[in-house]
Amino acid sequence: MSSHAFRCPWALFLLLLSPALPALQPPDRSEAERALLAGDCKGAVDGYLASGLADRDPRTIERALEVARACRNLPAAAQAADRLFELDGENVEALRLIGLVALETWRLDVARKVYRDLLVKPDVEVDRALADLLPEITEGDATPAAWLVFRDLVDREKASAGTLSTLARIACNADDLSACRDLIAAARAKGGGNEAHTIRLLAAAAAAQGDDRVALAEADLVAKGDPENHRFARIETLIALDRLDQAREELLAIESNREAGNERTVADAGRRLALLALSMGDEAEAERRFGARLSRDRSSAEALFYLAVIAERRGRKDVALQSYRQLAAAGAGLPPRIRAARLLLERNDRSEALKFFDEILRSGRSDAIEIEIARSRALQDAGLTDEALATLDAALARFPSHPELLYQRAVVLDAGGRTSEGVKVFEDLLALRPGDGNIQNALGYTLADRKRQLPRAERLIREAVAQRPDSAAFIDSMGWVLYRRGDKQAALPLLERAWRLSREAEIGAHWGEVFWATGDKAAARAIWARALLIAPESKPLRGTVERLAGEGRKGGKR
Repeated sequence: MSSHAFRCPWALFLLLLSPALPALQPPDRSEAERALLAGDCKGAVDGYLASGLADRDPRTIERALEVARACRNLPAAAQAADRLFELDGENVEALRLIGLVALETWRLDVARKVYRDLLVKPDVEVDRALADLLPEITEGDATPAAWLVFRDLVDREKASAGTLSTLARIACNADDLSACRDLIAAARAKGGGNEAHTIRLLAAAAAAQGDDRVALAEADLVAKGDPENHRFARIETLIALDRLDQAREELLAIESNREAGNERTVADAGRRLALLALSMGDEAEAERRFGARLSRDRSSAEALFYLAVIAERRGRKDVALQSYRQLAAAGAGLPPRIRAARLLLERNDRSEALKFFDEILRSGRSDAIEIEIARSRALQDAGLTDEALATLDAALARFPSHPELLYQRAVVLDAGGRTSEGVKVFEDLLALRPGDGNIQNALGYTLADRKRQLPRAERLIREAVAQRPDSAAFIDSMGWVLYRRGDKQAALPLLERAWRLSREAEIGAHWGEVFWATGDKAAARAIWARALLIAPESKPLRGTVERLAGEGRKGGKR
């Protein structure tokens, strides 16, 4: 585990010390300010919160709230938001911030009240207020909560086309594709919904629902209307529809059309062909194309990364590790570092492996939680459960009760054979965030996977799916719990839909396993083969194939 303290990222640090808030920076500097200057987020949050709770000046507690959110200390942010509401609950800007924190902490009743109060204020123009409020919650961790709040708060008859289009984006990102499409239709009925990003949104939603006709029509519309920025909309839609051979043919046609001034489009088509070849399992073609790209541009980090991935898959791990090291030295982000660390952990070189995470943390990035989660996963995959837990516990000391860290802690406990402890963490997390579909799904899936409390597991998962009806992970869990309860036929279409929404290896493993259990082993093998082409290194997938197909071979069955 790294011994360094968490540092606020420099851009954020400068923002928090901005001279735009001179009244909050008294000359004598408080302990909280000194902690912030030293990069001590926890000390800064504690100090600012103590000052804010004792002071009746709303600016002081607002400062505490800003620092708590920047440092991702959600309990402190919630406490500060409650105090700000008490002191300045009539202030529109304060209400906006309080509502956002309520979404982030999954206090939906608070969020509904705050936003409702804000929108009914006599001096607030509702549509203009929504135009300010909605964009900041269209994507991110708070988006599913935002959808559950705003889907009922917005009067669609009175809302403008622009507001409806933004709400559609929230619905899509919260995995409610039918609502997304309905909102776009409502926006179009009011003369809007024809912006390029909204057309792309509709194409993606229709593709995810398997509606080829609408998906391709919308993709063609945006490609013809703005070929400069959306030249590949149709091809991206074909890929989403799993029409990979057709996508490849159209990319080859673009690549062969070498007209004057078309070099950038041709190069982009070649890049997409390389990525498509890799996803289709044609490693030789992918290697050839990425190699050609790297020879033309030695600084192409993407080409070097995928060549390293191919080398790793082919067993040339020393070559892969060298490339990952090169990318990390050049300032690359997490993906090559994770892969390098996993290769080093395979060699029992723990110290060298963890340096890849320590270095990126010291660079002052804002995604410290994601980095620590990646470290814990690498350690867990290497069988170092205790160290993975120690990593998460140290991170939780810096980011108290953060749901992503607690979630990962439960996952590690379960994977390490300590399922009861993992379930307890999920139960505690659900008590902190009642009704959070992500946690309901995780708890339900864990119970189902371990064949525990199956009726309750199904109930939890159904509640999660009701919130996010097009979440591949939630639908997969629904199929899996039905399978565990003995209803294989009901499980199959759900698992197929989850697979088509995501093409994720573990979902492919589940889908194939249910087919295997029905006796259709040919279908199971076909699904596993496709999933292995996409993610040959997936441990859950390989474990399923070896466990079931291996048993079949031992028993003399083919």
